Amino acid sequence: MSTVINREQCPACAKQGRDNSQDNLSVYDDGHKYCFACEYYENNKKETPMTITTPARTLDFLSGTVEAINNRKINEKTARLYGSLTHTKDGKRIEISNYYRDGKVVAQKLRGANKSFQWRGDASKPQLFGQQLWKNKGGRKVVVTEGEYDCMTVSQLQDNKWACVSLPNGAAGAVKSVRDNLEFLSSYEEIVLMFDMDEAGQDAAQRVAELLPPGKCKIASLPYKD
Repeated sequence: MSTVINREQCPACAKQGRDNSQDNLSVYDDGHKYCFACEYYENNKKETPMTITTPARTLDFLSGTVEAINNRKINEKTARLYGSLTHTKDGKRIEISNYYRDGKVVAQKLRGANKSFQWRGDASKPQLFGQQLWKNKGGRKVVVTEGEYDCMTVSQLQDNKWACVSLPNGAAGAVKSVRDNLEFLSSYEEIVLMFDMDEAGQDAAQRVAELLPPGKCKIASLPYKD
């Protein structure tokens, strides 16, 4: 397991005139770098090809409690619906987002202090965050956000009645995540991409829109960056 410690510009994206916000390339504490947008990879240690995730075993997953996320004004009801958990270790708070595939938890995204992230399990091809809640595929509308907090916020504002999901790896991995879950998204009549208003978010929204069925996709315009 390795942890993201920094983000920088992806040289492969830059050659194509992308990643002007200079944050597509994730830098990990074991020396490797990976871009979820174009799958560019660097291994500064010159070791064997990287494995981003560890094998998914139930015993590897952290347990936690359900509670409101007060700093984001996400209430306990919404946190419980999405299975958002809080785990405390050595006096430090870790927030857990569970990711599913075929009805089972296959990966956990752990959020620590200072926006540090770590994956447990098999995060190579998970469903979108929250996708397991909408088992009957299809419907009138689905909203796709960049992050788990964004997803739960939008869902809560709509009384948790409409399908709302988020990307596992933010804007940087948007294309891959949507491509992996294209059948689910395409089953909806309307697909709203509610990404951040910064350059990375809007660039990702445009590239994702090209993957979706014509006439179904809408890109939200928000008054603030995030």
